[in-house]
Amino acid sequence: MKYTKPILVIFFIFVIYVVYLLFLAESKEISDFSKLGIDDNKNVDVRVYLAKDKPIQVDPTQNQSTFYVKDSNLKLYKVLGPADLPKGFHDAEVIVIRGHLHHDYFHASSVVKME
Repeated sequence: MKYTKPILVIFFIFVIYVVYLLFLAESKEISDFSKLGIDDNKNVDVRVYLAKDKPIQVDPTQNQSTFYVKDSNLKLYKVLGPADLPKGFHDAEVIVIRGHLHHDYFHASSVVKME
């Protein structure tokens, strides 16, 4: 009986850790755009490769940027995003963008993270 409380505490800590890993921990996987719903206006965070072989265009008059990314299948996608790209964006290998998928492009409301 004297071991019951420490075992319950350890079990409780383990349950909290598993919940954290499943729901709160940031994924390091590259996203797959084919799993996103087309024209679903719900914003999602996607982790993708920045296509450095394609141009990055910024149009401040329309407050819009255009760049290209590759998903986990290395399929190329056009991204329309905000004109205010973070410093060092051009040098990033992997970026996390928030937005939603349309038929022919991904509309990014923001650049969340760069790696």
